Amino acid sequence: MSIEATALRYLDRDSVLYMAMIAPIKKGNAQILYAGFDGVFMKEVESGVYMITMECFDKAKKLLDTVVKIEHICAYRKDIADYLYAEREYKKYVENVQTAYMKKEHVEISSDVPLIRQLGIEYLDLVHENYRNHLSYDYLKRRIECGALYGGFVGDELCGFVGIHVDGSVGIMKVFEKFRGRGFATAFEGSIINIMIEKGEVSFSQIEFDNEASIGLHKKLGFEISGRTLYRLINW
Repeated sequence: MSIEATALRYLDRDSVLYMAMIAPIKKGNAQILYAGFDGVFMKEVESGVYMITMECFDKAKKLLDTVVKIEHICAYRKDIADYLYAEREYKKYVENVQTAYMKKEHVEISSDVPLIRQLGIEYLDLVHENYRNHLSYDYLKRRIECGALYGGFVGDELCGFVGIHVDGSVGIMKVFEKFRGRGFATAFEGSIINIMIEKGEVSFSQIEFDNEASIGLHKKLGFEISGRTLYRLINW
């Protein structure tokens, strides 16, 4: 059995929780550092994000200690996350739930809201102006350049945007204030789901565990929500 098959056999025990690990393995974007009956340790190649789920804390610690520098990691146990936070002094420690749209059916989009389309580079400054507190100018530029950022329009006016992160997760979403309360967020997210289905991929995202509005939106659209939380540690 290949290391990829071994990893997937473990992760498929809870495919919603582990979708951020499963998706890059299936796309061939994972560097698997360990896979066994007791867990998986890997790196998503394009984003550089490490991910670890391990049943034995001591074994997880030994594996993590083989990698000198990890700028961004997702840990699926709190004790592992706490160890990393204490030992490596990460700047951000975020508790998330994992969501995944596991259905094959497209989401029905209301005709009363705008359809999204890929944004060109001419919208970069406007997107950055409205999202500068979350992502850098260069990151947003790269997402636009690779066709992963979409905008909704009322007439010729951009009313918001949504995109796909480099690791394949859905996010980068904002509806401009004057257009809120009209169902645009639901339509944007639903449109991305449909785009991903057409690509043969699963839509997934990670949401802070206490963000009830976002979790509610995802449930409304048919996403499954993980029963367990996971922990992102980021060094920027």
